[in-house]
Amino acid sequence: MDSPDQRGSLVGLARIWSDAVSPTAEVPLPGDRIEECLLEQLDQLIDALQQEHFCPEPGTEVGAKLVARGFTGEQCLGRTVDILGNALLAQPELDNVNELPAKVVSVLGALASGYVTALGRRTLAQQAAWFREVFDSAPVGMVISRLDGTITETNGALTDILHYPPADLAGRDVVELFHADDAASLRTAYQALTDGKRRRFQRRVTALTARGDTTGVALTISLLRDPVGIPTHHATIVEDVADQQLLEQRVRYQSLHDLLTGLPNRLAFAIHTEALLEREPTAAVMLCMIDLDGFGIISDGLGIGIGDLLLRSVAERLESLVADESAFVARLDADEFAILIEESPTTPNAATLAARINAELSEPVYLARRGLAVSACVGIARRTAGETDCRELIRAAEATLHRVQRTGRGQWGLFDPAADAEQRARYALATAMPEAWENGQVTLRYQPLVRLDSAAMDSDRMVALATLLRWDHPERGIAAHEDCLALAEQTGLVLTIGPWMLRHACEQLRGWRDELGPTVPPIRVDLATHLAGDPDLVAVVRDALRAAQLRPEDIQLGMPVEVIVAGHGDALDNVDTLADIGVPTVLTRYGQAVGNLILLESLPVHGVELTGSLVRAAAQQPDSMVHSALAGLVPLIRRTGIAVAVAGIDDDAQADWWRGAGADSARGAVFAPAVAGQAVPALLRGDPT
Repeated sequence: MDSPDQRGSLVGLARIWSDAVSPTAEVPLPGDRIEECLLEQLDQLIDALQQEHFCPEPGTEVGAKLVARGFTGEQCLGRTVDILGNALLAQPELDNVNELPAKVVSVLGALASGYVTALGRRTLAQQAAWFREVFDSAPVGMVISRLDGTITETNGALTDILHYPPADLAGRDVVELFHADDAASLRTAYQALTDGKRRRFQRRVTALTARGDTTGVALTISLLRDPVGIPTHHATIVEDVADQQLLEQRVRYQSLHDLLTGLPNRLAFAIHTEALLEREPTAAVMLCMIDLDGFGIISDGLGIGIGDLLLRSVAERLESLVADESAFVARLDADEFAILIEESPTTPNAATLAARINAELSEPVYLARRGLAVSACVGIARRTAGETDCRELIRAAEATLHRVQRTGRGQWGLFDPAADAEQRARYALATAMPEAWENGQVTLRYQPLVRLDSAAMDSDRMVALATLLRWDHPERGIAAHEDCLALAEQTGLVLTIGPWMLRHACEQLRGWRDELGPTVPPIRVDLATHLAGDPDLVAVVRDALRAAQLRPEDIQLGMPVEVIVAGHGDALDNVDTLADIGVPTVLTRYGQAVGNLILLESLPVHGVELTGSLVRAAAQQPDSMVHSALAGLVPLIRRTGIAVAVAGIDDDAQADWWRGAGADSARGAVFAPAVAGQAVPALLRGDPT
């Protein structure tokens, strides 16, 4: 039985399919009826693909059912194949199906065949009731022949198909109208109908025309009886399917090719890759995944038409680049391409190939009187064919591409097993975090931010309580605050966990002050990058303060400096608006952007917080350039009137160094550990642990 997620995926696919084919339906139906009908067909296709002994025949039935339900518009079949050709490959319940791409093509081919055949049958059925009355004007060729095969009558449509005048066909053997390769089977079929062994015979065959050439036709042969039921003649309906054959070929082509560039698409690429790996198990193969940098800027700025021209140009140049190789070039997505090369002694190495790709694409090309050039990131995986499979090879190359894209534009990388294993583990951790949060494994801890001034009174030493995420993973141990934020930002959890942290921290502060009085210091909440740039941030902050009956100065918000540096308009507006309502903000992770002092003069921030490896290096490497830079950085920051906080102080040496450098406050294990909310009152009272 399908899981709810899998069922939901199928329902969503049925809705997409319905939206595409509903305008082509002859008989209008309510949207839910159409979706219900198409969901049944999806179930039948999924079931066929999952069978141990695969047979594409259910696809033929689905094609016929589409026709029977009235989905017979001009674009129905093309849209159906286009949607299902991509979507079936991505269905989670088919993940374990072997040779899935080839099976999908086979099923869709059967669907197209069943669809076209059903259209033919429908046409014949509509004509059958008026067979004699409309014989001469029937849209299909019709032949009446005696039981011995002698033709007695033909209609005008047959003349149009085969170009024989009726007089030239009368008295001839009906089998003589068809190619010799089909003659024997047709004679057997006619005899089987006469003997009552078959009720009807249908087949596509090759017919001979009066012009000396051939054409494809679909035959439907039936036995005619006299009023008392005695067989007397055969009725042969001849349908010209040359156009339908071209349509089927076109549908197959469209299902395997990108219509814009003419390159093979993802499905065709998967089929080719799978076939190559099985056919040449000792071959060395190199797979290059290529993603254009900043293509959206060109498409959005100059228009989709220019973007399409550029994509065609990229396709042509990539094909030209590997013309001397045994290579297969495909377009996988909007601006993502792939090249699979069966390596030879003359094949360039990965670095050379990546450099050639970027050199070729960066050469300006003039499109609509505009000189355009692009760069690309390239992820490369090399394998011996017999040591991998299609899915793993593509996954490895795509994972490498995603890794190098994080380092900048025009980058390339070769698959790194260690980096891949680490990244996959991190992705697995990120996807598990929402469930862990629901189960209470992700909690909040609170760590004092203390003054570094040794003359400060103990009662006045604590500046704030920093709110930190903590994930107690049952297998991987504890994930600290920065890791938790980074993992949450990789999934939809970031939309929920940021506001939750803010609300929960405010509620905790309200409870501590109710218990201990107003001397409890403010709460500090570091925002995820998503929430920092959220246009609704100020409203979220107001709601949290109102619910906990707190003043704006009772909280401090940490704004990731990289969001501010990126110039995100909403983030900059949020800093200004928060200052206007009295909520102090602190630029966090400031150590990763030492050169951005200008921010401190242009933004109404309360302070900055230095963190990470720079904090540790300051005390550990006294002769380093980093040491000197940080020693000069703190006074520069303080000259703007902004406080400097330091996170991650682990020992007295680090604390002494930063105190001497002029930092205002710090937090870390050397001062106090991060504790659960219920332990904060004891921490504030100074109770012994």
